Amino acid sequence: MGRLSGKTAIITGAGQGLGLAIAELFAKEGANVVGTGRHVDKVEKAFAAIKAEHPDYEMNAMQHDVASKEEWEKVAADTAAKYGGINIVVNNAAIMAMKGILDASAEEFLNVYKTNCLSVLLSVQAVVPYMEKAGGGSIVNIDSIGGLTSGDADGGDATYSASKGGTRALTKNAAIQLAAKNIRVNTIHPGGILTPMLKSVYEATPALWDRVKVTCPLPPHVSDPIDIANGALFLASDESRTVTGSELVMDCGYMAH
Repeated sequence: MGRLSGKTAIITGAGQGLGLAIAELFAKEGANVVGTGRHVDKVEKAFAAIKAEHPDYEMNAMQHDVASKEEWEKVAADTAAKYGGINIVVNNAAIMAMKGILDASAEEFLNVYKTNCLSVLLSVQAVVPYMEKAGGGSIVNIDSIGGLTSGDADGGDATYSASKGGTRALTKNAAIQLAAKNIRVNTIHPGGILTPMLKSVYEATPALWDRVKVTCPLPPHVSDPIDIANGALFLASDESRTVTGSELVMDCGYMAH
C-alpha cells in the first residue's frame, strides 16, 4: 500500500521540474493527483508521458492561475467533486523577477508577490472547508532558502526573497490557526535544484560550480527534484502527523554556515 493511498492532492506548477516530480511521486504512492498550471497543456503533456508508462497512476490536469481567487475556488470545487474531498495541497508554483532592491519596480514586486505569496493565502481559503470535512489535511508550501536569508551583495532577487519570506510567515500563522481543524501547514526551503537549465549554467561556468561546492558542502551540492519531492511526501503523509509550522531546509548545507 502506498504512503498516500486514498488521499487526494492538488499540486500547483505541476507541468515541469519540481512540481512534476512531486506529482509523479505522489501518484506512485497512491494519491489521486490534480496537477495545475497556467499553461494546462504543458501539464497535460507531462502527465500523459508518465501515464503512458504507468497507466494505473491517477493524474489529472487543471487550468489554474494561482493568483486568482476565483480559479482557486474552481480548482478546489472541481477536485472535491471528482474525488470526494481534498487531503493535500502543495503550493509549488512560483516566479522570479531577478531584480535587486534598487532595480525592482512596484509592478514587478507585486507580480512576484501575487504568484508566490498571495497564492498561498488563496489556497488556504479555498481548500480548508474541504479538508475540514475530510477530518484534516496537509498543506505543503514550497518556499526557498531565499525566504530565510538574502542573496549576495552583488546579486540576489529582492522580490523573490520578500515573497518567500512572506510565505514563511504566512505558513506559521496558518499552522497555528488551523491546528484545531487537524490541518497541518509546513514549508520546504530548497537550495539549488539541478534542473537541465541549471546544469547547463554550471557546465558553462566552472568557477560558479566551484563556488557552489564551497557554499553547499554536502555532496551532491545541489538537489535533484526527487530529493525535494521526497521531503514533500513526508510532510504530506501521515508519517508527519505531529509536524506543523515547521521549516524543512534541504540545501546541501548552505544554511549551516
